[in-house]
Amino acid sequence: MEKIKEYLIIAGVIAIILMLIFRGSEKPVYKVAPIKKIETRIEGKETRINTIEKRIGNEKNIIRQISNEIGLLRADLETFKAERDTVRIIQIQDTIINVLTSENTHLKSVVNDQDSIIVHQRYIINSNDTIIAVLKNDTKRFKKQRNISILINALLTGAFILK
Repeated sequence: MEKIKEYLIIAGVIAIILMLIFRGSEKPVYKVAPIKKIETRIEGKETRINTIEKRIGNEKNIIRQISNEIGLLRADLETFKAERDTVRIIQIQDTIINVLTSENTHLKSVVNDQDSIIVHQRYIINSNDTIIAVLKNDTKRFKKQRNISILINALLTGAFILK
């Protein structure tokens, strides 16, 4: 009878230990997408950033060409001012105004694209922070399970030695 009680106690301790080890993971307060899904979203944002950067490069080339054109128009304007040709001066000034308006439009486009890049980069940073937090939580859980396992092994070993 005494042996049966000992076996029942040991079986009960083992059952409790197994329950503690395999009870499942703690659920996060906020629902988090799987890490692979987050990484896929990050890759999509990086692709979008590359596309926008190419567009910005093209816009900067256009702006550079427009700036060169403005320089040429200003030189022509100085020539016509020296000749006192008011009709040509007015035409050149109108052209300069139109070219500056075009340049301004392209500059606004570049600024908007750079803002989009910043938004995408913030998303990437936040997603990476989420991945880090999830992995840190998993690491804590694994360490806790390992420590519980070591404690249980020590208790069982001690119980068997005392027999």
